Amino acid sequence: MTNSDTDWDEDPRPAPRSSELREVLGRDRVMAILRYREGGDVSAAIGALADGGIRVLEVTVDTPGSWDAIERAAATRPRLVVGAGTVTDPRQVRRLAAIGGRFVVSPGFDRDVVTAALDAGLEPLPGVMTGTEVLAARKAGAQFFKLFPAGALGEQYLRELRGPFGTECFVPTGGVSVARIQDWLNAGAFAVALGGELAGRTAPGEEDEAAAVAAVEAMTQRARAALRAAGGAGA
Repeated sequence: MTNSDTDWDEDPRPAPRSSELREVLGRDRVMAILRYREGGDVSAAIGALADGGIRVLEVTVDTPGSWDAIERAAATRPRLVVGAGTVTDPRQVRRLAAIGGRFVVSPGFDRDVVTAALDAGLEPLPGVMTGTEVLAARKAGAQFFKLFPAGALGEQYLRELRGPFGTECFVPTGGVSVARIQDWLNAGAFAVALGGELAGRTAPGEEDEAAAVAAVEAMTQRARAALRAAGGAGA
């Protein structure tokens, strides 16, 4: 066999990076997405989900108070792996790294965002839909891939995509329900990300204490149900 033949046979993918995100998400299989466009008590929502066993949480940067909530969670809840979502600019990546965030989620693939995340020691989760996007994101250094919009694509799409990408860590996002968690995992997802069905559409408010308490309790119960559905260690 010639040297050129050997070169062609080499796997171009780097060995998987060890990270807390890989360890925790690979065990629990569930990530929570907190997006509250009207604001509210984001920290209370993080606490409710954490009490239910969720340990990987994405707070989208279009949520009022998101940066403060991420910083507070990173400083006071060491068991949590907290990141920022809807990140589209390297400056946001650097801001996240400065406040203790651990991973960066983007709605699509942006090489500059992926590079900034890796340079800052954070895990990037770029949004992908096609094989072309997976290849580009992988070449940039990403090892986790946010499959979006998962609900519109369906589990069979992931099965087909995993034909040529059988070892990639796909995290279906967008339209994923608790009832379909096992279907996605059986289709080959590394983990799933749940937004409104898990965290709700609005954060616990401060104007009605009784309603806020009820919202927090309901969120904790949904978190426990999601982890049970996934068979995660946090259940």
